[in-house]
Amino acid sequence: MQRRSVLKGLMFGGLACTAGRALPALASAYPSQAIQVAVGFPGGGALDVATRMVTEALAGQGIQPMVILNKPGASGTIAAAQVAREAANGYHLALATSSNMGIAPFLYPDLSYRPAEDFTPIGQFAVSQNVVYTNPDDDVTDFADLVARLRAKPGHYHFVSPGAGTTAHLCFELLKARLGLQATHVPYKGSPAALSAVAGGEVMVGVDAIGPALGFFKSGRLRPLAQTGDRRFSELPDVPTFAELGVKGIPGGTFLGLSAPAGLPAKIQETLAAALAKVTAERALADRLLTAGMTAAYLDPSAFATAMQEEAASWGEAVRASNAQAY
Repeated sequence: MQRRSVLKGLMFGGLACTAGRALPALASAYPSQAIQVAVGFPGGGALDVATRMVTEALAGQGIQPMVILNKPGASGTIAAAQVAREAANGYHLALATSSNMGIAPFLYPDLSYRPAEDFTPIGQFAVSQNVVYTNPDDDVTDFADLVARLRAKPGHYHFVSPGAGTTAHLCFELLKARLGLQATHVPYKGSPAALSAVAGGEVMVGVDAIGPALGFFKSGRLRPLAQTGDRRFSELPDVPTFAELGVKGIPGGTFLGLSAPAGLPAKIQETLAAALAKVTAERALADRLLTAGMTAAYLDPSAFATAMQEEAASWGEAVRASNAQAY
């Protein structure tokens, strides 16, 4: 009896020692608390919806819980600036887009962060194309008609976008520069208001990401004329790209990815990147992103950093060529 008690004590003692050794590992496991993802755009918009789709998919890979914090304003730079100041511990991430990581340094002279130096890239998960559209009640049937209309009355017409400094805004500004057109920009606070303005006949033409506009196109409330990108978006197979129409040098659209504050431990970066790579390769997420007007497209941290720098150069050219300003 005494021998059994001794053996029992040794067994429990051994387990206690093992558990004691495991505790530090469990305590340091990542993630062990909520991960905040700052989205610098309105809730319910295409960028917000796509980010939520991805964070939900990441939760299935053990990267949870993830909490979306919508902090819209200044083309996503308000949210990015806040994340840049946070601790580099893996619990503060930012939605990185062409607007807040590519365009912002050229558009905002007093930007409080430097995309390449103040962030650690996690990876790209999707790309979004832009589309120029009009009200179907106007007798503008294609992009050539639109160009003819704008040329016939220089400066007479306005165009709307979801905000100053967005890729949609600069896309049209660059079109104006390339084709010698004149039209006044009217920035709206988000896509719904801009799309509704054209659908309601307040303005003749607008430009936006495909996602927010898809429902308007399918219902016939708006008519798509031309889209950015190297190829036609699968949901708009009859809408030509600008390249097909002979208009060269128009950037493709918007990239979407995740970034963390600079100094993120390599192990955490690897954990997040591996999970992001896995979910973007899944057909279920790709199909969901299509409904938001996005194409799933993963880039690892290194490739994403390179792509952001290359696209920044293109958008910098667009800002200079168009003399676009944030206002």
